[in-house]
Amino acid sequence: MRTKHYFSPWLKNLATYQKVWSQIESALTAENELYDFVPNAADIWVRDFMPFQRHDGNFVVYRYNPDYLQGKDAKYITPCEAAFTAIGGTHGICYQTDLVIDGGNLIRCTDKNGTDCVIMTSKVLYENPHLSHHEILQQLGDLFDAEVILIPWDAEEEYGHADGMVRSIGKGRLLLNCYSDMDPKLGEAIKKAFAHRFELRELQYGSKHRDKSWCHLNYLELRNAVLVPVASIASDRMALKQIEEITGKRCIPISMASVVKQGGAMHCISWSMNLNC
Repeated sequence: MRTKHYFSPWLKNLATYQKVWSQIESALTAENELYDFVPNAADIWVRDFMPFQRHDGNFVVYRYNPDYLQGKDAKYITPCEAAFTAIGGTHGICYQTDLVIDGGNLIRCTDKNGTDCVIMTSKVLYENPHLSHHEILQQLGDLFDAEVILIPWDAEEEYGHADGMVRSIGKGRLLLNCYSDMDPKLGEAIKKAFAHRFELRELQYGSKHRDKSWCHLNYLELRNAVLVPVASIASDRMALKQIEEITGKRCIPISMASVVKQGGAMHCISWSMNLNC
């Protein structure tokens, strides 16, 4: 499957992130991956405002209006439809919704039985208070043509993004972040939401765990490699070794402490479009 990866031009234009972009560009070029930029991006977090590509290759354009970008920070909101139009859109079907959704809160996966699923944190319920929880879930299921699995929102993390909590690693398989190190109680609640429908693996760092160790799961998977965020912390090497063993792909470290301290990592600053679904 051929994939094209998109980024914000702010990554290469702002001095703060130029070293990060240089590493990413070198890795993408070496791996013969296609990439481009979203020209009208208002910030670096393209994952959050770009549309969701369903299992069938079609797209869902949503209302990107997160509660953490209000007031003076509203200037950082890039409308989802405008961003998609700016890269030329798609020849496929595009579904639109007025639901407030954040792209970082959408994990596409397939369970052991072959059921297409989308994992989201429960924050989506609070972002659409004018609708009942049942109405929200029904609309989401119809839009995504998939079953929506809600996992608990860690309210200490204001963004409510699922991509910092769990990732798909193949049919019926999920990789969880290091909850045995960070928050065992929350980890158990997340596992319970999957109800034995997936084989679960979990990153673990033990004494090497640090406050920023969450960043390693926020990787970008390529065809033959994985771009794994590292932040000059004790868990860096352990993360590379574990993710390489679990995914079966070479791990390429991307040193991105300047991005991680802003609250995101590699998955957050990228958006990937499958070209031949």
